[in-house]
Amino acid sequence: MIIDLSQLTDGFSSKLRVISFFLSIIKIKKLEKKIYIYEKSSIECPYLFTELCLIKNFRVFKLNIQPKNSIIFTPFNYNIALEQLKKKYNLDPTNDYKFNSLALLSYRNFIPNKNIKKKINQIKLPKKFISIHLRTTDRVLNLKNCLTKIQFSDMIFDFQINDMLKNLANFIYLKSKIRNVFICSDDKFYREKALKPLSENFNVFSNNTSYKVKNFRQTSGIDFITELFCLSKSQIIISTVGGAVPNSAYFISNKKIKNFKWTNNLNYYIFFKFTIILVFYLKRFKFLLFNFK
Repeated sequence: MIIDLSQLTDGFSSKLRVISFFLSIIKIKKLEKKIYIYEKSSIECPYLFTELCLIKNFRVFKLNIQPKNSIIFTPFNYNIALEQLKKKYNLDPTNDYKFNSLALLSYRNFIPNKNIKKKINQIKLPKKFISIHLRTTDRVLNLKNCLTKIQFSDMIFDFQINDMLKNLANFIYLKSKIRNVFICSDDKFYREKALKPLSENFNVFSNNTSYKVKNFRQTSGIDFITELFCLSKSQIIISTVGGAVPNSAYFISNKKIKNFKWTNNLNYYIFFKFTIILVFYLKRFKFLLFNFK
């Protein structure tokens, strides 16, 4: 089966999502377990699946030339492309539950390559631990840029992150008796800021992440996948804004992970969450109004 990921420019988790659709079809139709993937790097997603991951029980091949007549998924056409895919393979339209269930279960087929597995093992994670996922680079606002920079419905102000780091230890004490913590972040500044106070109260684990602070994506693909699969091994994930990465980790895992999103906390910052959502949808409405007249 051929999968064209070349137009998925919105993040690595989108690649996992689309591949899971194809895996579901292979399982339903009992097709040959061979996957041929064509993909490109982008500013939002410079990481290639074929260079970082394997698919358990499947053989994966990298294509260097774009296939003809393939169904192309983009960040804007998931539903349309998915319906085309189902129609192409004559899936029963009344049995979407089976398709969706198998697609989600297919995340468990995703595994890191041997080098990344070795890197994960070197972290020596304990059997039970809590993960802190600090998604910041493209999700952080400040009062000066908030109106122009809001591009997602889930974003967070810099002072909210500072409040999160200040109260994180107490939050963990309230939610769990686990005292082992794994920290990962897409920004070196916030990672270092989280490490010090948590190290005073918990057994802290982290990946030896290298950062390129001038890049849009500061971490390498190897570090990203290392941390994604570490997240999937935890009992609890506490994240700044949630999003596709904690969700992907949840589906990859073979156990139930509790997810806590800091911006969902019912405190005096909840006003800012509603403000962000309001501005996001106003900007979206304005875009649709002026581009689809």
